[in-house]
Amino acid sequence: MLLSSCHSTTSKKGQEFETDSIFKSEPIPTEEEQGQSSGTTAFVLQPVPRDIPTGEAISPVLLSMQTEYNYYPLSTTEVKVTVTSHSQQEYICGNDYSLAYYNNEKRQWETLPTDPVIEDIGWILQPEYPTHEQTIKLYTSEVPNRAGKYRIYKAFNRNSKVAYAEFELVDETGAKRLRKQMDAARHNKNIISSQNLYVSYMRSDSIFVDLINNSIHFQKLFRKEILNYSAINYGAVREPSPFTQKAYTDTLQVSMKTEKPVYPIGTESVNVILTNKNLGQQNLFFGEYYFVARKQGTQWIPLYHNRLVNDVGILLKPHGDYQFKAQLYPLFNDNTSGQYRVYKEVEFDGTNRKWYMAAEFRIE
Repeated sequence: MLLSSCHSTTSKKGQEFETDSIFKSEPIPTEEEQGQSSGTTAFVLQPVPRDIPTGEAISPVLLSMQTEYNYYPLSTTEVKVTVTSHSQQEYICGNDYSLAYYNNEKRQWETLPTDPVIEDIGWILQPEYPTHEQTIKLYTSEVPNRAGKYRIYKAFNRNSKVAYAEFELVDETGAKRLRKQMDAARHNKNIISSQNLYVSYMRSDSIFVDLINNSIHFQKLFRKEILNYSAINYGAVREPSPFTQKAYTDTLQVSMKTEKPVYPIGTESVNVILTNKNLGQQNLFFGEYYFVARKQGTQWIPLYHNRLVNDVGILLKPHGDYQFKAQLYPLFNDNTSGQYRVYKEVEFDGTNRKWYMAAEFRIE
């Protein structure tokens, strides 16, 4: 058996180490043999706790063990762990492992049931093959999951060295605590993900997150910078669709333009001026919402932006100006040189006729 990113060996060297349990396959009996042995007792293998290894602890600088997520809900039944060697030293291990739960009342680690059958596979972690992944099953039918900290231990080099990966199971109260931590991190403007998050909510022990840019790249960055919880729901990855409705820079004595015609790459926002010059003395009505699009070929593709705005109505009297700041979110958009538009939907107060105004500018 060969797992991804790992090196399995059948060399003499690879055969020298042992695992806790080795089960060899037996010949399948014929019907006659089955009939003769019908009176024998069938044995069912049960999950068994394994002692925590007592070897020398390996520095995380040399070898690290990490679970896929730092936090999991109580309903979790499997946890993926990744072992990675960061040194030139060779580390040898098998599929055997120990699982433990920290009992806060007793202030000690308690071993939990593990797989009763461990495949006879040896792994050599070398610079050419530094990583090994393994899925650990939580036998909840034997011992129900409890909120708290858990560890997965593995022994290396004939049990002389040991490393572990730690994770936490949380109940609904724990999930609320995680969300509070997440919301507190939103105020840290030194990390990109805090600026990418614009709304979150909870349902039971799941956290739902809306990101300005919801691509896989920014989901991974969010887990790295803010919260690595398996029960976060980011929703479907959204790709902006081309905006195809007609828009005007000047129509019906209404105009919209940016403060400058050209802005440098990296500009975070542009000032926009909407002017009502209507001769019929009609008030212009609109809301706070707007969006920015970049021209790609013949299409206008909206930038990723914050869709959450205050639900307010604004009246612009004749011969009046309304100025607002349009955010370009350069952290979450590839705002290269090109032509851009700020779009805003407007209407005359008391009418049902709506249309889009557009203010064009360039980034160079």
